[in-house]
Amino acid sequence: MYIAISSWSLRDHVNKDFPLSQMAKFVKDKYGVSAVELCSMDFRNMDAAYLDEIKKGLEEAQAKVVNMPVDTGNISNRDEQKRKFDLKVIKLWMDVAKYIGSPSIRVNTGMQEPPYDLSITAASYKELAEYGEKIGVKVLLENHGGLSADPDNIVRLFEEVNSPYFRSCPDFGNFAPDIRYEGLRKIVKYAELAHAKTYDLDENGEVPEFDFKKCLDILKENGFDGCLSVEFEGQGDQYEGVQKTIELIKKYW
Repeated sequence: MYIAISSWSLRDHVNKDFPLSQMAKFVKDKYGVSAVELCSMDFRNMDAAYLDEIKKGLEEAQAKVVNMPVDTGNISNRDEQKRKFDLKVIKLWMDVAKYIGSPSIRVNTGMQEPPYDLSITAASYKELAEYGEKIGVKVLLENHGGLSADPDNIVRLFEEVNSPYFRSCPDFGNFAPDIRYEGLRKIVKYAELAHAKTYDLDENGEVPEFDFKKCLDILKENGFDGCLSVEFEGQGDQYEGVQKTIELIKKYW
């Protein structure tokens, strides 16, 4: 297991206290972590000159980017024209990932009005996975609302797409409380990377909303030994929240 830090965890500081291109240096100096997850929302643009700044920052910090969460488009849209346009945009983000050295991007399932037609979503992921295989970038599905709020939908998508370039990104915090642990157990076998989500931690350094240790145990019991990306989503100090989340991971892993 190794730890990365998501730019989402430092959302009030990225491109303010330091540019995205210097995030890798910042987290390495502050936390001793040499891996980052760069969210698409934090990129100022997508041209080569800007992306070269990102690459240079990673190289100078001797760090790597592990994933790029991309929040754009609706790959489940029943409108074929709109869906195809969004897929083109997502493929461009996959090209960005390839350019800066990210092995994967996270692509949301999107939304439909019920009754759901998962075949549309599966076809979209299959198209993206096939493109990913050509360029060497994996597509990750996170339990992130919409169709992915139901772990059984996620399992069906993995069964239908059936590609090594289509993997999961389990998030500790995103399933509804009554299915959190069951849901994680169902999707962890497809995991490429996991989001170690925390909120404001209590006086004991624990997450009051759920059992953080149990989430880690579910990963370990299923043989996961990859990257845990810190996603602090609390309302409090983000620098402190990241540090406490790192400490919590090290306490229980």
